[in-house]
Amino acid sequence: MIELIATTESLEQGKQVLLNGADYVVTGEEVFGLRLPGHLTDEEIGELVTFAHEQGKQVIVAANAILHNDKIELARPYLKRMKALNVDKLLVGDTGLIQIMKDPEYYIPYIYDASVLTTSSGQVNFWKKYGAVAALVAREVPYVELELLLPKAEIPVVTQVYGAQCIQQSKRNLLDNYFNFIEKEPLNFEDRHLFLSEPGKDDTHYSVYQDSHGTHVFATNDIHLLEQLPMLEGINAKQWYLDGLYTPGEDFVAVVKAYDQARQLLESGEWNEAQVSQLDEWVKKHHPANRELDTGFFLYAADKVQ
Repeated sequence: MIELIATTESLEQGKQVLLNGADYVVTGEEVFGLRLPGHLTDEEIGELVTFAHEQGKQVIVAANAILHNDKIELARPYLKRMKALNVDKLLVGDTGLIQIMKDPEYYIPYIYDASVLTTSSGQVNFWKKYGAVAALVAREVPYVELELLLPKAEIPVVTQVYGAQCIQQSKRNLLDNYFNFIEKEPLNFEDRHLFLSEPGKDDTHYSVYQDSHGTHVFATNDIHLLEQLPMLEGINAKQWYLDGLYTPGEDFVAVVKAYDQARQLLESGEWNEAQVSQLDEWVKKHHPANRELDTGFFLYAADKVQ
């Protein structure tokens, strides 16, 4: 069975995402959650968990940040709080947090999410030994490599099919440093409205923002694999991740609904070019006007990704 995993920016959007086709909703707070479209309080997470369970669905809490000493000290009480809220899974990439969760008192089933590092079945299977129940594969892994990876993976592999692609993170506050250097008043970095361009390449516009985890830079184009979904289904890649970081409000709910309808076409054997073209246009209509879409690394030849 194909499953949709979608982020949320708020309690209300999370409920709508679940009602419009998502099987899992990803939420979290600022200290442990990395690159989320919004942050929920413990009370809101608890309400979302109750709502999801009433729908027969699940809540995944993002704890996928790189945890330095100041944050790892908060991990044990944080994990106890998440267990008390009955969250279903975590997204985890920090080995320190995994080490803590080796103690059953703190363990919550987790999806291994180490961003660009999850590129092989060997790594996926290694983290299965330490409690991972699935792994979010790196966005840089193309179809030709996924085709080889999936048959050897011992746990489900999650593939991003829509949304922003982070291409660089630095723990340093690079935007602060830049505005200090040019002696200008800093802007509100967390509004996520800033772009970088390469010298002489006016068509590039890398989104950049800064928070307590450092500075994050995103690819010019966002991933959109709706037309390639039969390829994923054909190699048994059946957990699809939709990231709404730069697609706010009702627009992201509409995108999730389109991917749910595409899933239904696949599962019913009714996939056809006309309907898929309509769904594709629907996604583009609801995607932010200042962000382009493409297939990312998905269709690259294996030797093109170094």
